Amino acid sequence: MHYRLTAALLLTAITLTAGCDKKDPAAPATSTGAGTATPSSGSHALAPALPESLFLAAAPEGAKDVKAAKAGAKQGDQVVLVGRIGGREEPFVAHRAIFQLVDPAMPACSDNAADTCKTPWDYCCEDPADVSASSATIQVVDPSGAPLKIDLKDAHGLKPLSRIIVVGTVASADAGNIVVNATGIYVGG
Repeated sequence: MHYRLTAALLLTAITLTAGCDKKDPAAPATSTGAGTATPSSGSHALAPALPESLFLAAAPEGAKDVKAAKAGAKQGDQVVLVGRIGGREEPFVAHRAIFQLVDPAMPACSDNAADTCKTPWDYCCEDPADVSASSATIQVVDPSGAPLKIDLKDAHGLKPLSRIIVVGTVASADAGNIVVNATGIYVGG
């Protein structure tokens, strides 16, 4: 009897500890900076990766400032936007391929030499209504239209105040807000 109890406990312990190395396969991923994703939880499952074609080698033509592009944009429109990453203290959404893009004409706090703001990309020195009117939400989505579960911060040099050009399709444009599903990003626009 003692032998059976010991064997049962040992089998249970082995079963429980065998599953301890496995992580949640749906856990968000983080960018390695090279456009690939690594699971943030150590998962052995394939993590979502940024499309190889997302980061462009050459600047696309016909880019419009964010504010100008927002003026007549409607859902389904193809757009090419130029701006800087910012608009809030943390312009990148954690664990999602989403960030905020601000019109290049909007002065960041760091554009004023006398300003000592520690987060100049949040544009806190500007009227929040002006920042909102000059901003667009950019996201990279999967085939179902959901944002990829991957951080874009530091991918291919993306960081707050990076000047970039985004190519994409307007996913929504209402109440003065615009969301663009990016299909191409040129860093350095």
